[in-house]
Amino acid sequence: MLSKSYKRSLVIGLLLLAAGFYAMSMRPTLKHIRGQTMGTTYSITYTATPFSHSSDDIKKKADILLEAVNDSMSTYRNDSELMQFNRSEIGKPFKASDELVDLVERSLVISRMSDGVYDVTVGPLVNLWGFGPADADKQPAANAANASSSDEQKAPEFIEWMLKNYPAELPSDEDVAAARAKVGYQFVIADTRNNQLTRNKDVFVDLSSIAKGYGVDKVAYMLESEGIKSYMVEIGGEVKVGDPKPDGTPWKLGIRGPAMAGNKPALIVALERQALATSGDYLNYFEVDGQKYSHTINPKTGHPEMGRLAEVAVIHDNVAEADALATLFMVLGDKEGLKLANREGIAAHFTYHTDKGYETVNSDAFIPYLPKQN
Repeated sequence: MLSKSYKRSLVIGLLLLAAGFYAMSMRPTLKHIRGQTMGTTYSITYTATPFSHSSDDIKKKADILLEAVNDSMSTYRNDSELMQFNRSEIGKPFKASDELVDLVERSLVISRMSDGVYDVTVGPLVNLWGFGPADADKQPAANAANASSSDEQKAPEFIEWMLKNYPAELPSDEDVAAARAKVGYQFVIADTRNNQLTRNKDVFVDLSSIAKGYGVDKVAYMLESEGIKSYMVEIGGEVKVGDPKPDGTPWKLGIRGPAMAGNKPALIVALERQALATSGDYLNYFEVDGQKYSHTINPKTGHPEMGRLAEVAVIHDNVAEADALATLFMVLGDKEGLKLANREGIAAHFTYHTDKGYETVNSDAFIPYLPKQN
C-alpha cells in the first residue's frame, strides 16, 4: 500500500507535469493567413497562442476591412465612393467618409511637397497609357489589378487581358496634352473638419499608388486592436511589421532588386513596427516596338518614366505614405529623389541602371538599416 506522503508526491508530480504541458500548449506561435484583394494577394503572419485569435476570425475581419477599402477607394469599381466623387459636380462639396478624405489629404500633402511630380489627379494619364480603369468593366472581375501589382502576382486571365488591351500604338502628342490638361492636384480640396471633398476642375483622383498601402495599415491597426502586437501584414509586396517574433528576433524583409537573380533578395533589412514599400520599372509595363513603357507616369511630361532609376524601396512609419513616396521617387529618379529624401529625412534605397548592370545609393535615413559589416 502506498504511503500518504508518496501519494502526495505523486499527485504533485502529476499536477506539475500537467502544468508543464499546459504551459507548452499556451506558448506563442506564428499563425499564417492568405487571401486575395485589390487584384493581388495578401498575407498575414501573427503571433498568438494556439487557442487564441482564431485564424478564421482574423481572416474574416481582414477581408471585411479590405473589401471596405475597395468599396471606398478603388477606381476599378464604378460605384465606389471615390468614383462617385470623380463624377461629382464641379465646385460642389462632396460628403465623404473620414477615411477617404484623410487619404486624399495625405496624397495632396505629398503632391504639394513634390510640386506635382507626384500628383493624386494623374488618373487621366494613367488611363491614357493603358494602366488604369478606363475599361475596368471589361477586365476579369476578380483580377482588376492596381497599377503597382507585379505580373507574378496577377492571375493568368488578367495577364492575358493586359496583353490584349495595352495599346498597340502609343498615344499621340495631342492625346497626351489633352489628358495633362485634366491633371492638377491644386484643383482638389480636402476638408477634413467637415469630411468633404471638392473638385474645382474636371480632374480624376486616382489613389492606386497609396490605397494598397492604406489597406495594409488598416489590417495592422485591426490586429493591434485585437491585442496582437507581433505581426507582419503584406499586400502585393507592401509590408507592415509589429513587435519582434516570438523568439525575440525582428522581422527580416528582402528587397529583391530588379535583377531578380534566382530568388535571393539583393538586400535584407530588419524592421520593428515599421513599413516597407517598393516600386520598380520592371513591375508593370508594356512594350511597343521593343521599347518598354512603365506604369509610373510623370505628370509633368505626361509620359511613362523609364529613366535611370530601376527600383526604390522606402521605409516609413506607415505603408500608405511609403507606397506613395516610392512612386514619387520613381518619377524623380535617383539623383533628385536622393536630394528630396535627404531633405525630408526619408529612408530610401535607390537602385539604378548603369552600363555595367545595377548600382545602389541610400539616403542618410536609410543607412542605419543596412546590414552591419563584420
